[in-house]
Amino acid sequence: MDIPAGLLPGSYLWSAAAIYLLFLLLALVTAPWSKVIGNEASHVYFGAIFTLILLWLLHGGIQPGLDYHLLGVTLLCLMFEWQFALFAVSIVLVVTTWQGLAGWEAFGVNILTMGVVPILFTRVFLYVCQRSLPHNYFVYIFVNAFLAGALSMLMAGLSSAFVQHLAGVHPADSIGNNFLLILPMLMFGEGFLNGAMITLAVSYKPQWVATFHDRWYLQGK
Repeated sequence: MDIPAGLLPGSYLWSAAAIYLLFLLLALVTAPWSKVIGNEASHVYFGAIFTLILLWLLHGGIQPGLDYHLLGVTLLCLMFEWQFALFAVSIVLVVTTWQGLAGWEAFGVNILTMGVVPILFTRVFLYVCQRSLPHNYFVYIFVNAFLAGALSMLMAGLSSAFVQHLAGVHPADSIGNNFLLILPMLMFGEGFLNGAMITLAVSYKPQWVATFHDRWYLQGK
C-alpha cells in the first residue's frame, strides 16, 4: 500500500499533503492531551509506536504500489483516540519512509491511505456502534476491535487501489488480480491483531484503552 512518489502526478502528491496537514492541525487542536500525560501513559504510547514501526517494516509486495503490511491503526485509535493514532502513524511513516523507497513526496498520499482513512473509519464505526448497539463487552471486542480492524484494512486497501487506478498507475484488472485478492487474508490478520491486543488490554489494563468505559461495558453487567 506504500505508493512510490514516482508513480503519481505532482498534483496528487501536493493535494494529499495539504489534506493531511488539515487533519494534523485538527488533531493538534482537539487532542485530549491528558490521555498521554504521565509516565505510564506515555510509556505505553511510545511503546505502541515502536511496535508499529517494526510491524510496518515487515512487508511484502507484488509490484511498486501494490505491496502490503499490517497496519494496527484500529488498536491505536481505540487505545489513544484518533488524534494520537494519527500522531503515531505519522511518526511510524516518517521512519518507514526514511528506510524505504517510497520517497518523501509521497508522504501525504501514504499517510492518507494507510493512516487517515482507517483511523477515521474506526472512530466513526465506534461512534455508530456506541449509539446503535448495546453497550456490551463482547460487542466492543468483536465488533469494534476484530471487525473494525478487518474493515479498516479493507478501507486502506481500497483507497490505495482507487488512487492508483484513478492516476492510471495500474489498470483495474492488474489491481484486482494482484492486490485485491490478497485483501481478505490481510483483513483476517488485521482483525485478529487488533482484536487480540484489545482483548488483552481491556482484560488486564482497561485504563490503557481510552474508548473503553467501565460504566458502559462492565458495571451492572
